[in-house]
Amino acid sequence: MTTDTPADVRVTRAWSRIVEWLAEYAPPSYAALKPGASDDEIVALEEALGVSVPEELKALWRLSAGEDGVDGSGLMLGGWALMPLDAAIEVHQMQMRFQEEGGEDGTEDENAVVLWKPSWIPFCSFNPGDTVYGLYLNGENGEVCQWTRFGEREREYESLPAYLELMAVSLEAPLAAAGPEKPGMMGGALVWGPPPDEEHRDQWVRHLGQAPPRHPAKTLGAIREALPGDEWEEFDEQRDALDLTDPEAVAAFRDHWWERAVQAQEELEDDVAAALGGNIMVQPGRKLAPEYEATLPPAVRHLPPSLDDIRAALRHESVRARFNREFMDAIPPHYPALLLRWWDIARLMADPRSDRAVRAVINGRRASD
Repeated sequence: MTTDTPADVRVTRAWSRIVEWLAEYAPPSYAALKPGASDDEIVALEEALGVSVPEELKALWRLSAGEDGVDGSGLMLGGWALMPLDAAIEVHQMQMRFQEEGGEDGTEDENAVVLWKPSWIPFCSFNPGDTVYGLYLNGENGEVCQWTRFGEREREYESLPAYLELMAVSLEAPLAAAGPEKPGMMGGALVWGPPPDEEHRDQWVRHLGQAPPRHPAKTLGAIREALPGDEWEEFDEQRDALDLTDPEAVAAFRDHWWERAVQAQEELEDDVAAALGGNIMVQPGRKLAPEYEATLPPAVRHLPPSLDDIRAALRHESVRARFNREFMDAIPPHYPALLLRWWDIARLMADPRSDRAVRAVINGRRASD
């Protein structure tokens, strides 16, 4: 089988997985995506830039031509925002002006400072309203690089398809997510974190591979059930001492303990994630060919399990059938990421050690002293 999959096809497949995830788990982020650009709009952009746009970036823009952002936050891996086309034009033209004013185009002197080249096409920015930092696609070699307002230009990813595939895998198998950024939620929107500032960190909920659990209902019984066992006695004492004829006192009691129950629930999520601790490799699979291993980020370049390992762990026939379909449709360079993703799913569904780890945490949190 050939491994020479067109870059635009890889982008289309990866972005489709990302959009499907957003629609299911982060509706506000999904709603923030702009419609895809038409061919005429992309031609107009190329005319404004004076350069051809690589096919992989055209493929992305045809699917989603930017985002509006949610509360000023971008949804792309690393916390970047997908730039609208007009913003991409504005940044490119501004950077080219800086380059021209600097008087060094780098064509004659290899040591000249090159701030920007016509083939560098911006597509992500710090956030929808701040374009002094961002990511651009180097049209000469296909690399994704970062620019800053201080003239720094650093390679971040091997290619646009690699960037989007890593983002898709990080969303679908969050416990195996490589790099410091982990997917999470704030107000239902996707936010890569944890956020650096304490205020937003308290509001951020890490995504563990399934929809965030619903908060307990604001009834006394539901609140008590969501509390750790060692807090039940205090809850009961305060509840029994309530003056039920005082609505304000009842509301204050309910609101106080509901907030505590929500906090305990979020702490439980973190404890479960720590107990699972990433992939559990029961029987490592076959050794990867070098060209396949190179498609994985360094943090996850270990041996994925074999197909038989995964099929054995997927105990439900319907789930195995879905895995088989995805594997048959996959292109060989995608195999490592696909196997890691499905092994994460299989482990969470069927591995008894995962089940024991989660139960140990839950039982420990729920048991009363």
